[in-house]
Amino acid sequence: MLAALFKPQEGFLLKDIPSEALKADEVRLKVEACGVCGSDRQVVRGEPAPPGTQFPLIMGHEISGTIIEIGQRNEEWQVGDQVIVFPFINCGSCKACKNNQSNLCYRQTCIGYHRSGGFAEEVIVPIAQIIRRPKSIDPASAALLVDAFATPYHAMRLSNIKASDSLLVIGTGGLGQAALRLRHGFDLESLAIVSRRKSSVEVPSDCELFTYSEGEIRQLTRKLRRWSGTGGIDVVLDTVGSSETVALAMDAVRPGGTVTVIGMSMDAVNIPIAKTVRRGLRLLTSFGSVKSDIVELLDLVENKKLDPKSLIAGTVSLKDVETPFSEQRASGRWIIQPHDGH
Repeated sequence: MLAALFKPQEGFLLKDIPSEALKADEVRLKVEACGVCGSDRQVVRGEPAPPGTQFPLIMGHEISGTIIEIGQRNEEWQVGDQVIVFPFINCGSCKACKNNQSNLCYRQTCIGYHRSGGFAEEVIVPIAQIIRRPKSIDPASAALLVDAFATPYHAMRLSNIKASDSLLVIGTGGLGQAALRLRHGFDLESLAIVSRRKSSVEVPSDCELFTYSEGEIRQLTRKLRRWSGTGGIDVVLDTVGSSETVALAMDAVRPGGTVTVIGMSMDAVNIPIAKTVRRGLRLLTSFGSVKSDIVELLDLVENKKLDPKSLIAGTVSLKDVETPFSEQRASGRWIIQPHDGH
């Protein structure tokens, strides 16, 4: 099969590699679509990969495909079934896993980092990781659900956001744009997004866009409070996670409101404890997702409350795997379709 192997300092190498034998608890998929995640871009830029990653590596963890082989006879699955892959492999026995917090499993590994991923014509995954894809949902849209949408969705659920709440999303990258598209799933009517970019950022017509430059945080905070109409925003979702954006979130949120951070920068964040306690703020962090999030997202798509396709920035074949990593688009997710042109 053809695969794109990545090695730091050397980039991607397209190579025909032999297909591996299946274990009894695994399935082989024909990869129909694989999303390019922000974490993939970071690794290609030279930032650290998750601990335990070994190179050269077949990256790609946002996978949608069709079963072409099953390791052992299984009554639930058949060759030809269309599936998506939940990429996070958890131990199932630690306290986090038993408390439905498998995203926090300390033994967690990830397809596309700790084992071969979807930047290839085929991928082998544990059968426990696959989720049935409804025929009404196309492979590219489905691939984006497993991380691009699941990460902000999990954070929004964790925030206990209600339809009557105002929501501010900080950051217009892939996670921020995905969060905006989830608004109908939570029946939100009061929604805004903040971008530091002065370039054009596309937002839905029912969403307010605020942009700012360095030194304008104080003015921006006043604008956001006025926009909320209540002296502050109910829930702030920070998809950047820098010292600047966390400070902005904590200033913009109302007393008793919630700040949830999903962006992961390397910044050290200074939190004014006395001010935070006096205002009764709820400060949360959220990492990844759990398998049930994906099932709920599939329901949202089927019920026309979410359109993942609108997040797609472009699609490329496997031979053009480097294109998404050289593009400097402000938002959206690229999709690799390994069998395009075959």
